[in-house]
Parts: sequence; C-alpha cells; structure tokens
Amino acid sequence: MTWPLLLQAVASLVAVLALVLLAGYAARLRAPTHTADPHALQLAATLALDARRRLHLVHAPGGAALVLTGGLNDTLLPWPPPAAAGTPAANTP
Repeated sequence: MTWPLLLQAVASLVAVLALVLLAGYAARLRAPTHTADPHALQLAATLALDARRRLHLVHAPGGAALVLTGGLNDTLLPWPPPAAAGTPAANTP
C-alpha cells in the first residue's frame, strides 16, 4: 500500500466519523424536549408480589394511588389512605 493510498483511506475514515458525529448532534438538536406535563400520571414504584400480581404506586396531580394488578380483578386504592373520622389528616401541619 502506497503512502497516498494510505493517506486517502485515513482521510476517508475521518470524514465518515465526522459525518456520524455531526448526524448525532443534529438528531439531538431536533429531538423533542421532555417537559413535565402537570396532568400526567407517573409510575413511582412497582413491587412484584408473586408471579402474576404486582403492586404499583402511581402519582397523579391530585395525589397518589396504589394499583394492585394481575389477579382476577384490578384494585385501585388511594394512598395515603384517607384519615379516619375524628383523627387529624396526615398532611396537616
């Protein structure tokens, strides 16, 4: 392999790598930014209870809920549970 041919191969490799990096940078610029939607649900945690059932903690704008899935029917429970009558609420100072 002669020097001019080797130099051409190295220059071609550098040009291809530069194009790949430039394409990645352009893709990141055009990608949509992820803004937090105030009305979105967020899955905070999941706990596997057994092979079929899962317990999910879901945050919503109005609070949170526990969702039990995988059984014969799914169950939705508010979390933390509402305070019993006559006891102070957990979030009051």
